[in-house]
Amino acid sequence: MSVREFIATAFEEVPYPGDEQLALHECARCRALRDDLRGKSPQVLADDVLEHNCGDLALLSPVAFHHFVSAYMLYSLIHPDSEVAFFTCQNLGMGGFDVIDVERFRLFSLQQREAAIAFLEFFKSHESEDDDPDIRERQENQNKIEIVIKLWKELTLNETPIPL
Repeated sequence: MSVREFIATAFEEVPYPGDEQLALHECARCRALRDDLRGKSPQVLADDVLEHNCGDLALLSPVAFHHFVSAYMLYSLIHPDSEVAFFTCQNLGMGGFDVIDVERFRLFSLQQREAAIAFLEFFKSHESEDDDPDIRERQENQNKIEIVIKLWKELTLNETPIPL
């Protein structure tokens, strides 16, 4: 099974969170995000919606993040050098783990956690077209991905989030 198929299968049964639980706040950005995602399933999100909202993944409620993250992951596999891929990786731990991340990741099933690991492993081995030729910078990024993968593996082994 490909990484793409694994992600699609792992997240296919995640229920829609409800219109009122799409975004965390009542600010203009959250209202716009809510409008773009209202009533949608990850399978029908248009590329332009993913591209437009990729920087706002952190504004999704934990249940909405759980519902929609697969769409961002699948798009990222096809477009690994895109902003969508960058922000998806950031929101899967590359930007650090905080309380809201632990709350989000707690919702992931064992299979979904394994799919997140497979996704991050893909990016660990992916050489970006935009990679700086500086070997040290690339190595730092690889090390960061490796740390995040290790955290995800610990989450998977324990089947509950580790306190961070």
